[in-house]
Amino acid sequence: MRPSASIFPSGALTPRRSADLQLAWLDAADDAHEAYIGWCQADWADAADAFAVYEAALDREEAAARALELEARAPVPSFR
Repeated sequence: MRPSASIFPSGALTPRRSADLQLAWLDAADDAHEAYIGWCQADWADAADAFAVYEAALDREEAAARALELEARAPVPSFR
């Protein structure tokens, strides 16, 4: 899975970008947790829809985690 081009709009990553990516991942993880709770508490008739919402939240969390991982593995730029 390749990250979306919109994840890296300006090319080089900065400490600010790192913090933004970490915040995006934390927000996505919170959303996934809330979706999981919603799925667990859903009525039988709504369980399939609630599970679809949970799966979508997990996909967003995974994408945010991958973007953060790529940033963490990127070589640190030298400032000359």
